[in-house]
Amino acid sequence: MGHPVRRKDREILDPAELDEILERALYGHLALCSGNEPYVVPLCFGVIKGAVYFHCAREGRKLDMIAANPRGCFQAQCDEDLVRSEVRPCGWGMLYKSVMISGPITIVEDEGEKAAALLAIMKKYAGEEFSHVFSSAECASVTVFRLDPHERTGKARRRT
Repeated sequence: MGHPVRRKDREILDPAELDEILERALYGHLALCSGNEPYVVPLCFGVIKGAVYFHCAREGRKLDMIAANPRGCFQAQCDEDLVRSEVRPCGWGMLYKSVMISGPITIVEDEGEKAAALLAIMKKYAGEEFSHVFSSAECASVTVFRLDPHERTGKARRRT
């Protein structure tokens, strides 16, 4: 699923490895576009059954753009490391593993799904399960939105 990667030697095809990148990435970047205006924002996230969940305030630029064009592209990476070259300036580079996910974005209205998404985000960053039960007031105080993965690609430059 996804657009072809130019450097086939760097393409990641294993879905489990793509899941691992999402698990290990500290944050990612969500790209949105409305009319002729692109916008990229770094966000914390959680994943449930392949869908990527985010939370934000009840109003703002992201939500305005999603209302105008409910498609997004999310990118996350891990294992970054600078490669130096003593021989030539163009020999420098970067090691990395990355995943890109694009598809439709949906504002989550269902309180149960919203609470599950917030727990998934908390678990990702705290590294543990939480037994917190979100109240209706807590769920109403934030916006949760979901990116459904219609395309998912991965790429890595590894040590040789």
